[in-house]
Amino acid sequence: MSSDVDRLLDADQVSYSINGSMLFEIVLKLYEHTGESRYQTELRYFLRWLLHSAAKCQNGCFEHSWTETNVHLTEQVWIDTLFMAGIVLADAYRLLGRADCHAEVVQQFAAHRACLQDPGTGLFRHLHDGNTNGHMAGAFWGRGNGWMAASAVEVLASVGTADPAHHAIIESFQKQMNAARALQEPDGTFHTVLDDPDTYLEMSATAALGYAALKGVRLGLLDDDFRDMGEKATQAVLAHVRPDGIVDRVSSGTSGFITYEAYNEIPISPRLYGQALAILLLTEHLIACD
Repeated sequence: MSSDVDRLLDADQVSYSINGSMLFEIVLKLYEHTGESRYQTELRYFLRWLLHSAAKCQNGCFEHSWTETNVHLTEQVWIDTLFMAGIVLADAYRLLGRADCHAEVVQQFAAHRACLQDPGTGLFRHLHDGNTNGHMAGAFWGRGNGWMAASAVEVLASVGTADPAHHAIIESFQKQMNAARALQEPDGTFHTVLDDPDTYLEMSATAALGYAALKGVRLGLLDDDFRDMGEKATQAVLAHVRPDGIVDRVSSGTSGFITYEAYNEIPISPRLYGQALAILLLTEHLIACD
């Protein structure tokens, strides 16, 4: 892994974007485990951009920028932003003691919650358009809700759960997970649009929500009966792992600009995020069984 990251850094092929922020979580982990100053330097450059130069919407949320520099998502808030950028902010606080990173991730959760979390169901919309104050198709996208739930447990694991400033994140997470649990199929799976049983069953959503359930129990954020939700999701994902290790029934990239009907038309194909979310779930399952 370090050689791949070093190759990108050596070639100066790293562009700063919200969607590309997860690369710097790897850089952070490399610095944590090796102590090499190069990784700390690259991380500090990135955090300077994220905190001071990354575009924000009028409501304070990061605009969801992509690695493609010709794509401009002005006033667009996407549900996967906190997984991509929030986790590295929280870990920068944990590892480097960066109070500015802590303040930013708490603020980002509040701003995203305000415009994406449905007050009635507790689930999150895929996208908020600040230009229209609308949600485009308004779908409760499965993997997106998985991103949000997984980001909550990852961030809270790094910043802690005792600080009163984190109570709103915890309450939001608990409300979301209560809603998701009610929509889980008996075999442990979730639909690609969570509350629409006419949409197909999808494994990246299943893995991410199962992971959030198991880790939420371990962190004391969820009651122990959520363990069943996580274990059922684990068995569902395992049932869709091919002999070569590929996780089946993972939806391909899903734009927030599509119609509601198009969510059920997204092709299914092996994806790295499907593999990664399955690994997170299975790792947490092993911790729970230890």
